[in-house]
Amino acid sequence: IMESYNNAINFYDKSIEILRVTGDSISLASALLNAGDCYYNMGEYEQALKCFEEAGPIFQALNYQAGMAYYLGNVGMIYATQGTDSLAKEYIYEAIDILEELGDYYPISVYLTIMSDIYLKQNEFDVALSYTQRSLRLAKEYGLKDQIGDAYLQLSKLYEQSGSQQEAFDTYKKHILY
Repeated sequence: IMESYNNAINFYDKSIEILRVTGDSISLASALLNAGDCYYNMGEYEQALKCFEEAGPIFQALNYQAGMAYYLGNVGMIYATQGTDSLAKEYIYEAIDILEELGDYYPISVYLTIMSDIYLKQNEFDVALSYTQRSLRLAKEYGLKDQIGDAYLQLSKLYEQSGSQQEAFDTYKKHILY
């Protein structure tokens, strides 16, 4: 949260080392997933993917659906960042399906915003807008303040790109508010 990713990685590395010995597979896979998130936030996508790809099979072997959803969604985020849009969509759609069954709406809201980014890059404004609006609706419904702010920022980008400067400004002010 403090964006001290190098410190976080050091603690995750120590945790992973201990968890490999204990046999607590879900905790090990979760630590790998979280370490991957840190690497993702640092822009070290290959290292992030390495962590995610070690965590995924562990979650799958244990039939741990929440872990599988995060694994799929996070791998999808990396593919989206790298411009492999078709794979990104495939992974993120599958993650959203699982998360909807589990009623875990925060990551759904995150992944919907990423889907919006994918469609925005492809100049499919209406589709991008629908994903962002869905993300905002979910975030508001479940009181997810960070995601409300992120959805407003995405809306601002969409409106700015479409030439709707006033709407872009208005939604940007809402982003700042959150």
